[in-house]
Amino acid sequence: MQRSEEYAKKILLYTTHEWDLPDPVLTEKGIEQCKALAEKLESCFNFTPDTCRIVVSPLRRTLQTVRHGLQWLRDRGVPTEVRAEWQETTDKPCDIGDDPSVIKDEWPDFDFSTLDPVYPQKIGLYENSEDAFRKRASFAKQWLFERPEKCIVVVTHSGFLKRLIKGPKYENVEYRTYELVKDGDDLELNEIDRHVFGQV
Repeated sequence: MQRSEEYAKKILLYTTHEWDLPDPVLTEKGIEQCKALAEKLESCFNFTPDTCRIVVSPLRRTLQTVRHGLQWLRDRGVPTEVRAEWQETTDKPCDIGDDPSVIKDEWPDFDFSTLDPVYPQKIGLYENSEDAFRKRASFAKQWLFERPEKCIVVVTHSGFLKRLIKGPKYENVEYRTYELVKDGDDLELNEIDRHVFGQV
């Protein structure tokens, strides 16, 4: 009986879907991918730190991606701003962030001053609906367009990116370079470069 109970527990562990994990952290593989990405990016980065900014979703896995993949850039003085519009789209536990007071304590050197006070609630601009996704994508592009920096590194999620950018789905640890251009009344992100990296 002991063996069958242990086997049942193992099966349960393997079949529990990751969607059910509240605000999960990166796996060890994810951390290793970020570190490999850091080496690649640092070797080819051609902007000066005073013309750059890092913008990140408030979910733990993206905050960790900055810590392990972009710390070299932060060490050069590039600020890191945490913004709610870059969070993932679903209202599943894995895509709902922790209370800001908790995450601010975990990431004291990140700038949370502009984090929308409704976060982590999935309401308004952040609700799980295509209409809200379109509005949020438009808001995010406008915010990027109004920034003075020449280079803004955005660390976000594939679900939101597919609403923001036309093109194929992002892979884990994929990065793309875009130019933001005004097209009439709309803003378009035109792809310049693409790299899928970190398949370790």
